[in-house]
Amino acid sequence: MDLNLLKTFDAVMNARSVNVAAEVLGITSPAVSQALNRLREQYGDPLFVRAGRGIRPTSFAVELHAEIQQPLLQLVNGTQSRHLFNPKTSQRKFRVSSHKDLDLMLIPSLVRYRQKKAPHTKFIADIEHDSEESRQDDLRMRKVDIIISTVQLEEHGYHNQLLFKQDLVVALSSEHPRIQGRMSEDAFFAEEHILWQTKRMDRYTLNSVATKHLPSRRVAYSTGSAMTGLNLVADTEWLCVSSRWHSNQVAVTGRIQVLELPFATQQVPVYMTWHHSQHKDAGHQWFREAIMTTSSTLFG
Repeated sequence: MDLNLLKTFDAVMNARSVNVAAEVLGITSPAVSQALNRLREQYGDPLFVRAGRGIRPTSFAVELHAEIQQPLLQLVNGTQSRHLFNPKTSQRKFRVSSHKDLDLMLIPSLVRYRQKKAPHTKFIADIEHDSEESRQDDLRMRKVDIIISTVQLEEHGYHNQLLFKQDLVVALSSEHPRIQGRMSEDAFFAEEHILWQTKRMDRYTLNSVATKHLPSRRVAYSTGSAMTGLNLVADTEWLCVSSRWHSNQVAVTGRIQVLELPFATQQVPVYMTWHHSQHKDAGHQWFREAIMTTSSTLFG
């Protein structure tokens, strides 16, 4: 078996596109097609079929890919540069795909850790994606090293590590005319809200962790930024459900009060996810350890 055929097959499986696989491999699209044809002849299976604008692997291709991934990775990525990592001298770049609210929590302490432990490395954390699917594609194609998210990636070939869990609270102005110090459930739903647009499992974060069905809130304003919402409540009569960590950052100014929610909710988990192809990479292992170490200090 020509190793390059399996490398090409792996690239097409990851990209679900001949053209994208060719770009990743640095070869032409016809060369990718030719390699696939040789594999089709060898295995007697079409391997891929048309699906809309892309291609979809056959059941045999999925099984084959699962069988060859680990040995292929050991052969292709088994170079010294991946097994020997010296944080003091390495100039490697690590790419993180997260969310602006999570970045506020993690990036400052992570950068301080890098400056102390691996001063010549670089963290790129400004990677934006329009959809969860595009983030997963970039992770699978090694354009991103780590995803930090509130949802695990359950598909085969990914690893998830729980970093921490955070409580949700409700923030409101310190001078709110109707609520001071405590709040009933009726009072909560009677007020207007700033809606934190961040979603988990296709639902707003609060609804995804509530232990019962919640009535609709009266939405006065929507924002994708926790800090924007928290600063707005300081100068309005609106309420904002946010994480305890973000709320406490603003509460120290004395402009807002932070109260417990008047109904039960679960904590919001935050996970670190990576592709299995990076699992034994020494540099990637160091980076994961850096994220876990700095995350452990957030609530100390």
